[in-house]
Amino acid sequence: MRLVESGRAAGKPRPVQPHPAGKEDHVTALDLTEYRRRAEDFIEALDREYYEHFSGRKEVCDTAAVFDRFPGLFTRDAVLELDALYEVTTDQEEKRRLMYLVTFAVDGYLEGETRHLRDEIANTEAAAGIEVDGETIGLRQSGVAQANEADAARRRRIQEARLDATERLLNPLLLRLWGEVHELAVGLKYADYLKLYATVKGHDYLHLRAELEGFLAETEGVYERSLDRLTRERLGVKLTDLQFSDLPYLWRAPSFDHAFSAERLVSSLRTSLAGLGIDLDAQTNVHLDTEVRPLKSPRAFCSPIKVPGEIHLVVLPHGGQDDYGALFHEAGHTEHFAHVAPDLPFEYRHLGDNAVTEGFAFVMEHLIVNRLWLEEYLELADSEPYRRFAAVNDLYFLRRYAAKLSYETELHRMHGDLASAAEVYSRKLSHATKVQVPPQNYLVDVDDAFYCAEYLRAWMLEGSFRIMLQDRYGLDWFHSERAAAWLKQMWADGQHWPAERLLLKHGGGRLCTDPLKHLFERVLGR
Repeated sequence: MRLVESGRAAGKPRPVQPHPAGKEDHVTALDLTEYRRRAEDFIEALDREYYEHFSGRKEVCDTAAVFDRFPGLFTRDAVLELDALYEVTTDQEEKRRLMYLVTFAVDGYLEGETRHLRDEIANTEAAAGIEVDGETIGLRQSGVAQANEADAARRRRIQEARLDATERLLNPLLLRLWGEVHELAVGLKYADYLKLYATVKGHDYLHLRAELEGFLAETEGVYERSLDRLTRERLGVKLTDLQFSDLPYLWRAPSFDHAFSAERLVSSLRTSLAGLGIDLDAQTNVHLDTEVRPLKSPRAFCSPIKVPGEIHLVVLPHGGQDDYGALFHEAGHTEHFAHVAPDLPFEYRHLGDNAVTEGFAFVMEHLIVNRLWLEEYLELADSEPYRRFAAVNDLYFLRRYAAKLSYETELHRMHGDLASAAEVYSRKLSHATKVQVPPQNYLVDVDDAFYCAEYLRAWMLEGSFRIMLQDRYGLDWFHSERAAAWLKQMWADGQHWPAERLLLKHGGGRLCTDPLKHLFERVLGR
């Protein structure tokens, strides 16, 4: 894998000083058994911290304290020692496990060295409020308020206040964060953050970018026509007049609320899982959290604290098709992690290629665009208007993430001042979505470790899986024991295989955008 590039200055790296903590917690990367044990303990502690904060049980997020309890995991030396072990290992299974460990160590090193700043960002966002027409709205809740606002002028005012808070409160912190992270990546002897992650994850991000740019070109016509038709029908404006502030309300689609009610949200998930032979309430390793708390995240999420022993599915039901999509997506993660074979090595249960679990999440999420599922579970007999809407919505987000990948491959090759990236961000996302995207979001719209690429590869994986499920088991595959057995067989493997290998292993061919284009054409035409 070579974290120190050939031809670069070798020599002994300057050691990173360990954080003060008890001596019993210190491990070296050379003690793999102990390193793996401590790594699993760390993931449990970190995921529990995130779960308690975003479920609204804990006001302040303190990941720094978690990192301080595990001082030996994420030093620069630990990263380089693990990489050296990877280089000399010949057994392919051990090599794959080590590759996942190196990625884990790099992630942890970059996050750990910036942990206090990350906590400051999370806590600043959680505490921030915006003023709109004399009303105070929490910054995290403002997106929900905007999505539910029928008055276009007020949506714009909410948007302006959100952008102002982002620019004043978050962007200065995020500029510091990404500046520090980029310096740390270079400190690992790589040219930039892009080169680092292309190496440790084994992904050619520029090749993926080219594949997605082809997808953008090939779907541009149908996207523009479909989005123009949708905005005229739903908002009474043509595409050229659509504002960025209108998008949350457009995608919220309140006209479908009669079908996607808050009252049947969780029950529809229960009955859907029952159709696959899964009793949600009997899963002792799955904990469903539906309690209302003031600080609870408005979007559903999954916390795989112990895989497969303790998985939390957190939801704050408020209804609407977007709420259903979020819950079913997170339920896909939940069932994947809950069915992982407990005797798998740590790396295959907790680490690996996240495009795999995202792919399974999309499989469950796309149940809510299945014609037969909509008729049976939501009593939506005439589902064609909703399915067209959902296809345009999916195409919008896929194109948006394709543009994000293009942008991030440029952002993460930059050195020094990143302020110039704002124009690149706005230009690329505006071109892909056909809506003027504000430049102020150029840092809040960036995830660590090129996670946008995992989503894009997951969409490709799910597109193939959706076609395979329907071809093999019928459009009503969600009632098929054979389909459930096929999914559970793959779930049991955790994230042993990367998405490309998993698809080939199960007869799906090459991971690419062709199945997605086929699925969009079924609903939207060419």
